[in-house]
Order: sequence, then structure tokens, then C-alpha cells
Amino acid sequence: MFFERLVGLFTPFLIGLLALAACGGSDSDKAAEHYVQGTVYTAAGQWQNAIMEFDESIRLDSEAADAHNNRGAVYAELDQFQKAIGDYDEAIRIEPDLSDAYYNRAIAYGDLGDFGKAIEDYTAALRLDASNADAYFNRGYSRYQLGQYKLAASDFGDAIILVPNDVEAYLNRGLAYRNDGQYDLAVVDFDYLLALNPKDAAAYVERGVTYDAMALPDRAIEDFTQAISVDPTSGLAYANRALVLAFAGAVEEARADAERAIELGVDRETLITTLELNIRHE
Repeated sequence: MFFERLVGLFTPFLIGLLALAACGGSDSDKAAEHYVQGTVYTAAGQWQNAIMEFDESIRLDSEAADAHNNRGAVYAELDQFQKAIGDYDEAIRIEPDLSDAYYNRAIAYGDLGDFGKAIEDYTAALRLDASNADAYFNRGYSRYQLGQYKLAASDFGDAIILVPNDVEAYLNRGLAYRNDGQYDLAVVDFDYLLALNPKDAAAYVERGVTYDAMALPDRAIEDFTQAISVDPTSGLAYANRALVLAFAGAVEEARADAERAIELGVDRETLITTLELNIRHE
């Protein structure tokens, strides 16, 4: 289980609300009015109306970085990522130190699967605002996607320093540690999550997978069983327990777990293929 947190897209909106007090009859004042109305529509989820207002604001004042940035955020909400990137490009051209534009463009690149460019922009955003925990988190996610597990773990660690009880960052750092072969550190993170919430089924599953990688099948089975006890709908817990049981020679129990996992939505072909390999491993 892996999370990407996409928050903070609309942090520049307060600038627009402050501008409203200065509105008058000039083009820049009218641009500010349309900008503020665009933020109101955005907050209400009225994306097309928001775009029309930002369009008009930009027509009246094409050098307003915040209007480009926020219109880009609305395009991103509509999954129009190339248009979003175009607006973020303009915002950065106008205001090269606008950290929100780098952060938002990084998210758009990530949505397009271009994690290399996403990492570059998260890094730029962090140079401008080192307190942005979400930028560390999302850069860690991007590095994880590229197999850069050590760097990903470091980023999740920085996010945790800024937000000490960020459970998603702990979970993802544990996954990064595990994929990097640092099993003991992964277990420490999953232990911490379970200390915070003893009913965290995902943490039990991930710790169980880690124990299996450490050649500790009994502990793995215990964790998968505990995950099922706190969440009987956890297909991943049933699937992973099935694989460990199959490898241990408990074939009938493994097949029963596999069928339950499939009922809960785990892909049949992948699970059965892996299950049969584990049964025949000797």
C-alpha cells in the first residue's frame, strides 16, 4: 500500500482575498476582482466557472503569477495536466521564487508519470520553502517510483521531522527501507505505526511481508492473521498469508486463503500463479 498526498494546491488564494480591498476601476483592479471570484468558484468546486474568472483576470493582467498558478491548479483538478503545466510555467517565468508553482508543477509531472521532472521541481520548491513537509513526502514518493529507495526513505524522514506523527510518511518510509533491504529499519517504522494504532491492518500486512523477507515465516503469518482479525476484508492479508502457508507446505489452508483473497478483489491470475510456484518450490 502506497500513498501520494496531493495537498496545498491552493495556498496562494489569500493573496487574492487581500487584493479585493484595493479594487477599483483600473484593469489591474478588475483583474483582482476576477481573481478573487475565481478562488471562490474553486473553493466551491465549480471548475469551469473558476477557469472563466481566471481567464478574464489574466486577460486584464497577464503578468499576475498567482492567477496563472491557480488556473493551473484548476486544470489539474480536471486532469488537464499539460494545460496546468503551461500555467505553472508562466507563473514561474513571472515570479521565479513562487514555491507553490514549482510544487504544483511537480504534482502535475507526477500525474503524467514524469517523476524525474517532478523531483526537480520538488527540489526547487524546497529550496524556496524548506518547511514544506508535503514536498518532502511527494519527492520521496517520486524517488520511490524510480527505485531510489535510500533517497526516498530520507525524504520521508524529513517529512516526519516536520510532521512527527505523519502515519503515511512512516508507512512509506518503511516500504522504502524494505525495498532497500534495510529490513530492521522497516520493522521499526511498522512497529511505531502499530504503537500509534494497534488496529492498523496495513501496518500488520507490511510488517508481515517484511518478516517473510527476513525468512521469519511464523512471524509473518502471525501478522497477516492479526491484520485479518482487525480487518476481515483485507484481501492483501489473506493473499500474503496464502503465499507464506503455501511455501511452508500448508497447501489446503493456503488455497482457502487464496480463494478468500480473490473474493475480496485480489487479482486471481497473479495470485494463483504465484501460489502454485510457492507450492512447487521444492
